Order: sequence, then C-alpha cells, then structure tokens
Amino acid sequence: MTTEEMSVYYFDDQCPWNQLALLQARSAARVLGLRLIEFNLAEVGSDFPVFFPFSLVHKNHMIAGPVPANFIVEIVKGFRTVAPQNETADKPSGKCDNLRPYSRESLKDACNVCTNGTGRGTEEKVNWYNRFRGEDKIFGFVSYFNKRPVAFCEVIPSSYSPYSIPKNDRTAFITCIYSSPDEPLDFRGELIDEVIAESKRRKYERIEVLSGVRSPFPNGPKRFFESRGFFCDKQLLDSVIMLSGSDEISLLTKAL
Repeated sequence: MTTEEMSVYYFDDQCPWNQLALLQARSAARVLGLRLIEFNLAEVGSDFPVFFPFSLVHKNHMIAGPVPANFIVEIVKGFRTVAPQNETADKPSGKCDNLRPYSRESLKDACNVCTNGTGRGTEEKVNWYNRFRGEDKIFGFVSYFNKRPVAFCEVIPSSYSPYSIPKNDRTAFITCIYSSPDEPLDFRGELIDEVIAESKRRKYERIEVLSGVRSPFPNGPKRFFESRGFFCDKQLLDSVIMLSGSDEISLLTKAL
C-alpha cells in the first residue's frame, strides 16, 4: 500500500522561521500518517508554483508557513475552513532615525524584526547569508527608531530567486520587506526609497516583489507597492492558506 504524500518547498534558511516551519510540518505528517517530501529550493529545482519561503502542499491545499502542526492537521482533515483574508489596516508612515546597510551585524537586527523580537533562526539566517555570498549578491537595509530596529528589506538578483517568477540579472527582487508588527508606524517607505537608489547604482533595470493582495504576507498588502509606483505584473496564485486567512498572490514590478 502506497503511503499518501505531503510536500514542503522551502528556500533554505533564507527565512529564519523555516526550521520551525519544517518541525511543525514533520509533526503534522506523523499525526496524519503522511510521507513528507522536503524540497530545499536552494538545492533542487521545482516546477511547482511556489512563492513563499516555506510552502506546504497537500492535494488542492497550499499552506504558507510557519503554521502550527495542529493547524495543518485540521486543514488536511477538513476540520477547519479558512475565510478570505480581511483587508490589512494601514498604519501611518514612520520616519526612522537612521538606516544601516545589510551586513552580518545588521542581519541580526533584521531577524529580530522578522521574528517579533525572539531572534529565532538568526544563526541559520547568518549562515545562509554567508553561503549565498553575502554582500556580493544580497543587499538591503535595516531601519532604526529610538535605537531599536523597526523594519528591514532584503534584495537579491531575480536570477537567484527559487520562486516561479521570470528571472534575469537585470532585475532586483525583494525577498522580504517588513515593518515590526509591534510598532504603531509603518517604516517601509524609506526602505523602498533606499532600495530604488541602490538598485539604480547597481545598474538594475527594474525591481520586482511578491505581495499578498490584502494580506501583509508576503510583503503586502499590494496597495503599499502600488502607491510607490509598482504595478501588478500578474496574479500568480488564486488562493494560499495562511493563519490569518486565504489570499491571492501577485507579482509587482517597478521600472527604474
């Protein structure tokens, strides 16, 4: 008798949450009696349409991680239905005290923003940064306000992205851009300005980013980028399940 399978696709340790997401997926697979197939997208290619640092796929379900094991179990067994994501409320734009370029040091502050201050996965992220040739292929910035990190943005050449998007060496691809959920202000606007300036300096011709239509994940909502001159190149996924609800995923582009 063939064991039914569930698959996970993840971008190595680019996301500091990925190791936790893998542990939760393995736990869920054991409870469900499924064989878990793991694809590290930094090592193996995939024809499957993936657009998150961590995606779990079973039949017609795609779940973006990290999510708890019991959430995965309830989705697969049909015990839980996920409503469409509500529109994310906009926060007022904030102005930071200073911006620091991405480095092995500021990367730790970026991880603190990403992991809600826990620092989970920081060591794995720094190791990934080193394996990925660090500052040679990655650039980005961390925003600080009152001496604490409040937002960050990370950029790689789109040709190095493992996601199902067009790839070339003339396009800068924003892997992630987030403002701390604990802050009352959204500090991402200045980061976009810095990314545009740095992309021009590096002779890129355009910038691309994946975004939820209504969700803050990944990187959204979409209107944040549209208000800064990005346009929706194409809608890529009609529905992906997240803890906060289901949403569509779009690819947005800004010409330089």
